[in-house]
Amino acid sequence: MTGVQSSGSDVGKKASPGSPGASRRTVPAPRSLLWALALGVIFLFFIGLSSDAQVDNKRGGLLEKRIADLEQEIAILKTMVDFDHTDTLPESLVLCDKKIPLTRDDIRERFEREYFQLLENRGLMTILVKRYLKYAGLINGETQKMALPSDLIYLVVAESYLNPRAVSSANASGLWQFMKETGKREGLQIDDSVDERYNIKRSTRAALSHLKKLYSEFGDWFVVMAAYNAGRGRLKEAIDNQGTRDFLDLYLPEETERYVFRIMAVKEVISNRERYGIRLYEKELYRPVTVSEISIEAVREVPVLTLARYMDLSYKAFRDLNLHLRKYRLPKGMYNINVPYERRDLFLKRVKDSAYIAVR
Repeated sequence: MTGVQSSGSDVGKKASPGSPGASRRTVPAPRSLLWALALGVIFLFFIGLSSDAQVDNKRGGLLEKRIADLEQEIAILKTMVDFDHTDTLPESLVLCDKKIPLTRDDIRERFEREYFQLLENRGLMTILVKRYLKYAGLINGETQKMALPSDLIYLVVAESYLNPRAVSSANASGLWQFMKETGKREGLQIDDSVDERYNIKRSTRAALSHLKKLYSEFGDWFVVMAAYNAGRGRLKEAIDNQGTRDFLDLYLPEETERYVFRIMAVKEVISNRERYGIRLYEKELYRPVTVSEISIEAVREVPVLTLARYMDLSYKAFRDLNLHLRKYRLPKGMYNINVPYERRDLFLKRVKDSAYIAVR
C-alpha cells in the first residue's frame, strides 16, 4: 500500500427510496424494543399528568415542559420506527459522479455486506454523522480549492472514523491514515517535534494532493480509492494483468475491495441520515472545526503552553487543534499553527508583542 492504510473500520447521491423498481432489502431492527420504549414514555406521561393535576397553577410550567419533552421523544421514536421500516435500496448509487449498479448481483452483495454492518450499529452511525458535520466545512473547503469531488470526504470517514488521533496497527496515522514515508513525500513535516499527519488542515491538503496524483494516473475514482488503500503498485499490477480498468470488475485483496464498498455505504447512510433514523437537534451537534493556519518562527525554544495562552485557550483545547505538535516545548524553528478563527486577531497581537515568536 502506498503510504496509507485503512484503520480496519467496518463501516455511498441517493435514488429515491420509493422509486419504481427499487430492490427490496429487509433491515433487521428491534421492533419489540421500540414498542417497549414507546409504551414506557406514554406510561410516564400519564403518571406525570396525574401528578400535575394535584398541584396548583404555579407548576403549570412544569407540565408544559413535560409536554414539550414528550413531543421530542415522540419525534425521536418516529424516526426509529421509520428506520425499522427502511427496507428499500435504490437500483443504483452515485459516488464521485460514477454510478454503482446495485441491480448486478455481485455488486449488490458486496455493497450490502458493508451497508448492513454499518446499519447494525446505530450508535456508531450517530457518531459518524456528528463527526462528519464537525469536519465537513474544513474538508469540503479544501476539496473545492483543489477542484476535487466533494464525495472524497466519505473516504476519510471510512479511513479513520474522522478521528484525528487514529493510529492503525501499521502506524498509519491521523485523519487520513498516512504512513510516514507517504506523508513526507506529500510535504508533511514529520520529526521528533512535529508530525503533521495529525495536523487536520495540512494532512487534508496532502491527502487530496496524493489522491489527485493517483487520479491523473488511473482516471477512475474507484480505482484511486483502492490505490489509496492497497498502494499504487498493486493496482497497476492488477490492471496490467486482468485486462480491465473497471474497479467493479477487478479482482483485488478483500480488504481493499471492502474498503471501497465501505465508502459507498458511508455515503448512502450519511447522505440520507434521517431516513436511517439519525435525527439530530442543534444542541446535540459537535462544534464545527473552523481554524486559521498561521506560520510562526520561534527564535528560541518556546513552551507550547505559551502559544495556548496567546489564544486564551487551555493546553488541552490548544492541543486538540494542534495534535501535530508532539512535545511540551518547541525547539527553535518554523511551525504551522492552527488558531480558532475568532481568536486569530488576539493571537497575532500577542505574537507581535513577543520577543521570541514571529509570524512568517
